[in-house]
Order: sequence, then C-alpha cells, then structure tokens
Amino acid sequence: MPGEEERRQPDGILTPGESALALRDHGANVSADGTGAPYSATDRNLAQRRSTGVETPTTITATAIPRHQFVGHPVTIAGQLSSGGGADLVGVPVVLYNTDDPTNKVLTATTTTDASGHYQFTVTDSVATTHAYTVYARGRSTYSRAQSTEVLVTYATRAALAPAARARLVFNLAWYELLAIFLILVGEGLLFAGYRVAGVGVQALNLVVIVAAIGVLQGDRVELLEVLALVSLLRVVSVSFAVTPTTTLYWLVAIYGVMFIPIISVVAHRKLSRHNLGLTGGLQLTYLIPIGALVGVALALIEYQILANPALIPSYSLVGLVELSVAMIFVVTLVEELLFRALLQPELVQRSGPIVGILITSIIFGAMQSGFANYYELLFAFGVGLIFGVAFYKTKNLPFVITMHAVNNILLFGVLPFLPILAVSH
Repeated sequence: MPGEEERRQPDGILTPGESALALRDHGANVSADGTGAPYSATDRNLAQRRSTGVETPTTITATAIPRHQFVGHPVTIAGQLSSGGGADLVGVPVVLYNTDDPTNKVLTATTTTDASGHYQFTVTDSVATTHAYTVYARGRSTYSRAQSTEVLVTYATRAALAPAARARLVFNLAWYELLAIFLILVGEGLLFAGYRVAGVGVQALNLVVIVAAIGVLQGDRVELLEVLALVSLLRVVSVSFAVTPTTTLYWLVAIYGVMFIPIISVVAHRKLSRHNLGLTGGLQLTYLIPIGALVGVALALIEYQILANPALIPSYSLVGLVELSVAMIFVVTLVEELLFRALLQPELVQRSGPIVGILITSIIFGAMQSGFANYYELLFAFGVGLIFGVAFYKTKNLPFVITMHAVNNILLFGVLPFLPILAVSH
C-alpha cells in the first residue's frame, strides 16, 4: 500500500526452474526442466569452476518509476547488473518475477542487459492493487547470479492516490508541495520586479519550510520536496546571474559547479542510476544529437531577438568558444537539465500525469529566468521548457535535451553577439 516500504529483501525461495539452475550452478547433472537430461561438457565445466568457490560476485539493482501509478498507466522497472570488480555484464538474460506470493513466483517478462549492463521492463495493471517485483539475473561465466531486492508498485485510481489524511489538493499534490512551488514563484516574481533581497529571502524561507516539512514527514513522500529545495537553492546561489553586467564565464562555472554537490547528494540518497536520470547513449543519439543541435540553433536565433544580450567571452575566438562550450555543456546546462528534467519533472509527472507534470515544470523553469526582467523572455523560457519537457518525456534521453539547451546557450552568449548584422539591428 502507499505507506509501505518500497523495497523488501527477497526471501530467496526459488521457482522450480530456478532450483534447477541452482543445482546446475553447483555441478548437479540435471537439466533446467528437471528431467535429468545431462548437460554439455561446457555446462559441466562451468559448474565445476563455480563449485571451486572462485565466482566473482555480481549485484543487480531494481527501481520502480513511479512507485505509485494510476491504473492502466505504465511503470518502468529498471536497474543495472554489475560485477564485484566493477565491470559491466553485457547481454545477460534478466527475468522479472511477480513475487506477491514469495512461495510461487510468477515470471512476468524477460530481457537482456545492454552495453552498460542496464535493463528495463515496463509493467502495468488494470485494477487497483499493489504488486511486488523481483529481478533475477544468472550472471556470466564465472560470475555469480544475482537477485534484486523486492520492489513494490501501487496501482490506484486518482481518488485513491489522494486520501484525505494526506490533505492532497489539486493536481494530486500535497498542500506543502504546493506551498513550496508557490514560494518559488513568489520569490521569482519579486526578483522580476527588482526586489532582489526580498526575492532571495523568500527562496531562503522556502528552504527552511521544506527542511521542516521533510523532518515532520520522516521520509514519507519527500522526493518532490527535495528537488524543490534544489530549485530554491539554485536561485540563492545564482541570484546575480543575468542581473549584473559583471557576469563572467568563470563566475558562472563556479556558481553552477556548487550545485553539483546537492544534486549528487539527492541522486545518491535515492540510489538513481544513469538510466534513471536519462544519461544513456546508444544508437539513438546518432539522430537525436543532430536534431537537438538544429533545434538549439533555432531557439538561439529567437532568444537573441528578445534579449540582445552581451557575450560571456571577451572576444570571438576559438579558445573562447571552446571554454564557453565546455562550461555550458558540462556545467550550466547539465546542472539545469539534471535538476528540471531528470529530477523535478518525473516527480511531478508521477503525481499529476505527463501533461500537468510537464506544464508545472515548464512554469518553474520559465520563472527562473526572472533575472532578465523581460516578459517576452519569461514566455519564451516557458515555451522552451515545454519543448525540453516533452522531448525528455518521449525519449528519456537527457543528452538530447542537453544538446538543445547547450547549443542555444553557446550561440546566444558566444556567437550571435559578435555577428555584425545582428549587432547593427540591435
């Protein structure tokens, strides 16, 4: 049920097929179907190697996103299989079991690990219920098999996900979550109006409110609050960004670099993998990166017409462009996209569905451009937030979104201000 722990340690009870595999792993001359048919010499050698006790241990993680889902909507169960030596195991069969009844595991789906040892399943249910899932991988060669901790997924109607005891209001958000979002928007509104100290004060107040709420909740439903705290923290540490004319590239890198510490802390605390964050590669990037670059160019041309901003590098040079590109790709846009797309948006989508979740994320993302004090920039940033949000929701690929964002920023702050035709027009 919603109040239960997400994971429980599996009891280790095996199905008949798994028992056969276990016997085989220890050198027994039986087949997986229990018929007693002999294995090949290769299988026997593998069993003998494993019986000597020289197996390299393997571990497999499992995370359900989201853990609480509406009936009929998909849930992704993903994780990674890795060896004790740190090497990834590629192409290993992975099995998903329904373990509602630990004594009678039900095979739900099968897949194999990718080039990084990651796997992914998609499950759903048509009725309101709670299911327990366990992921199993046999391993490779002398690598031991692995079994994940149990993952609980709750399917419920919208009404069931909003019990009165939680006082959840519109959009299936709790009142304290709505309060945190409200304070973020108020702080940005004050900054937009020129009340810089008051704006930062409201964001600092929001941090205090969130910390207090997390303490009262004692770990229950605090994921969204943690991310909203990061949003306020970003404003507190970067309040002068796009406000003072003395902004420099190195100053910007230092400010955004600080944000890696709390972001990594949240990621580690929630045990999110690269796959969970959308930091994946593969053949998909061969066409997503060029598309992202083209979209970034178009966005930069539009945004420069709105801002007519100065450059962040002193002169148009190869060295300056390389420094700006590194800063934008690996610091500024990486921090912002990890925060807004990889952490904030999934939490809001989990609670309110993709339309409302992407919409709220885009509103907050747009409001964070309040330092420019430009109405058109707020509207533009909101629209960009929608584009980035939909792109991430559809592809689950953060490098794709980072490409769009980084190309936009590189052109906006390192190329377009130096073009004579654009400079004359402004």
